[in-house]
Amino acid sequence: MKISNLIIKNFRNIKDINIRLTNIVSLIGENNSGKSNILRAITLPFLSNELGYNNKNLSWFDINNEAKDLYYQFILENQEAIVNETLDIDRFSEVIPNVTVEVYFEVKDIEIYFVKDLTSRVDQNGNINYGMRYDFSPKNVKEVLNRVKEILISYEKGSRIDEYSIDTIKMNLLPIDLYSHTIKVPEKNQSISYDLLKLFKYTSLVAERDDFSKTSERLGSRSLVKLLEMKLDTSSKITVEKEYTKFFEKLKSLSDMESIINWQENSKISNAKDFFEKISILPNMPNMSSLLNSVKLGYSGEHLASQGLGYRNLILLFVLLNSFIEKKSDIAFSIITLEEPEAHLCSNNQKLMASYMNYFSTKDNSVQLFYSTHSTEFVNKLDFDSIVIVNNGKAFSLSTELSKGNKDYLSKNPNLDLYKLFFSKKCILVEGLTEELFIRSYFNSKEELNDIEVISFHKGFKNIMDIWLQINQGTSNKLGIVRDYDNQPNAKKEHHEYNDYKNILVTTTKEYTLEPEILDTENNFDLLQVYFNELYDWNCTNKKELSDKWVNAKSSVMLRLCKDISNKELTELKMPKHIQDIIDFLYENKGDDSASELEVIANEN
Repeated sequence: MKISNLIIKNFRNIKDINIRLTNIVSLIGENNSGKSNILRAITLPFLSNELGYNNKNLSWFDINNEAKDLYYQFILENQEAIVNETLDIDRFSEVIPNVTVEVYFEVKDIEIYFVKDLTSRVDQNGNINYGMRYDFSPKNVKEVLNRVKEILISYEKGSRIDEYSIDTIKMNLLPIDLYSHTIKVPEKNQSISYDLLKLFKYTSLVAERDDFSKTSERLGSRSLVKLLEMKLDTSSKITVEKEYTKFFEKLKSLSDMESIINWQENSKISNAKDFFEKISILPNMPNMSSLLNSVKLGYSGEHLASQGLGYRNLILLFVLLNSFIEKKSDIAFSIITLEEPEAHLCSNNQKLMASYMNYFSTKDNSVQLFYSTHSTEFVNKLDFDSIVIVNNGKAFSLSTELSKGNKDYLSKNPNLDLYKLFFSKKCILVEGLTEELFIRSYFNSKEELNDIEVISFHKGFKNIMDIWLQINQGTSNKLGIVRDYDNQPNAKKEHHEYNDYKNILVTTTKEYTLEPEILDTENNFDLLQVYFNELYDWNCTNKKELSDKWVNAKSSVMLRLCKDISNKELTELKMPKHIQDIIDFLYENKGDDSASELEVIANEN
């Protein structure tokens, strides 16, 4: 069983998302994009067993701001109707912000027994959909309307509120004390019983988990105990009890415990022996959980608490995931939500953890793993179906948003840093490592340009631009594309059509390669003619001769040049026009008559 579809509405910065999911879900996005909010929201329909989150009611701050603003605007526009009790209750009900989270399951035949009461609908193909919905909404809309009316009447003796004064009473106008949560079957409005809910569990590990593995009260040790309990069958428990009895008898023998209560020797009462000799010391074996609680996590013969944060986090995650691999008979489905599995891990341990998480996803264990990450090590670029992009409270799954061709296209670049590509404020894509190295070295020599990312990418920029545009809707991020002409005028035309978008600029070399373009720019030929002559005795008298020499030279020549540029030894070197145009584009503010960002930076320096 797994959650195949997730719908979230009006939760924190998430207005409305509907995404498809796989057995393991990787949430990637910038800080404050909404990744943690999705991880929190997906747990709401399930019975809580999470540390610190036993209350499934939300607060005023958990409701989406955009939904609240629409609600307050409605109140501003309908004050008189609310006070005069002429407002239609149905209109008011439509604008009250409610938080809903719906999950739909993909179920195997052997699991239908667990979800038979969660049938929500039958689709057009005759497939049964099973789901659960969490609602946080007013218990009685009429009571909310009456509360709003009372506030409007009492506000400064009934004076009209405006868009400024409403800020001082917003929390009163949306009375969360009149809200409650329900968990029902979607589309049926049918409550889900506690007996059914308790079959669904979740465990959440937030990013601030540094202390979890320190004591037996923390999650790390609790997971270890759970894992040990699952591994002990009836026969094993009998063996444990027998061994405990042997241990106790040995302890009695070594300590001569029986002599401790040999009180009849000191009694003058004739029948004392009959009474005292029946007193004995018996084993007091604790229950299995208590016995196992004496087990502590450790590493290299030392308690885990004495290890560094990296090892504590790594071992904690291993124990937690292992405790879920084997399904318990009283649990139908479990989810794990995990923030930043890379926290405190070195590169090697990130690889170790990532490989284990991929293994975990292949296990048929009715456990689904959701995690957010800022590390490309935890992004499986050979399986883009597991990736969910989160941006400004919006989310979409690459499994449905990208065609198979686009996913295959990205997979051909397994070392590609998706974060730099999709989320950089300013990014330039070039066709080869030579171009990347040259442009990077130039940017290193100009401090005002060092916030531009440069990534080498193979041909086929149309695909990547389609993906980039989809992800960066509504952002201020910009993308520049530097293409080689390669005697392909039709390809140039097709790529330059993307210049109609305000956040993309595509330029193409006039020459077949980059080197002659550099020499044709301003005084670059004179500068490089001297440079190459001094270093390599290239006595070239014209641009074509020097260009041919340069193109046919070893890569070490370009590397040496780039190092010297980066070290500011060729400060007068200029970028070819097609590259300079992209630099100007990345810093310009379209539609703004004021000085560009680049001009401001240049003036400051």
